[in-house]
Amino acid sequence: QAGDSIELCGGTHLDNTAKAGSLKIIGEASVAAGVRRIEAVTGKAVLQMMNERQAVLNEAAAALKTNPNELVVKVEQQINDMRALNKKLEKMGAKVAAMQMVDLFNVSRDVKGIEVVATKLDDATPEMLRTMGDDIKSKKENMVAVLSAVNGDKVSLLCVCGAEAVKKGAHAGKIIKEVAKIVGGGGGGRPDNATAGGKNPAKLEEALEAVNNIVDALL
Repeated sequence: QAGDSIELCGGTHLDNTAKAGSLKIIGEASVAAGVRRIEAVTGKAVLQMMNERQAVLNEAAAALKTNPNELVVKVEQQINDMRALNKKLEKMGAKVAAMQMVDLFNVSRDVKGIEVVATKLDDATPEMLRTMGDDIKSKKENMVAVLSAVNGDKVSLLCVCGAEAVKKGAHAGKIIKEVAKIVGGGGGGRPDNATAGGKNPAKLEEALEAVNNIVDALL
């Protein structure tokens, strides 16, 4: 308790706040209804903490090849550069996806009059799969496509069915559900579009090979 105050208690009781010296609040939190706890350092500990934080700032500035006074500006510049780079990568990814899609059309198989494609795409993100799926639906009304990608230990799956394929009995939600089971996952969706995930990339090839039979059973 400091003086006559009943709100402030730092554990070590003082009869005069001047004895605490410099004080720097480092945190506050709620500990009970209507009660908050303030954490702070005092005296020489304040100077030590400031020196440690200055050292961190100097290290960060050195890593970014600038000085501490320009650190905020440099960080903002880095963030803007990263955003611009990500946009370029997205555009490149879209171009690569378009090139891969042309190849897909050349390897489709006929299942009761419907073109069926099931493949794994290297270095593809779920966003790229969706972009390719939308393009396939718009260009190939009589196609069923199951696209997949592996990111780390996770499998991403997408199934799209063109309007004509849906009329003949194809259903993306039902197809993707069966495919996902094989790779230890689940999912579903609409007749024309469905997504799923899996936890067993080692089974992906087996799952893709099963697509023709899964589609055949629906028609």
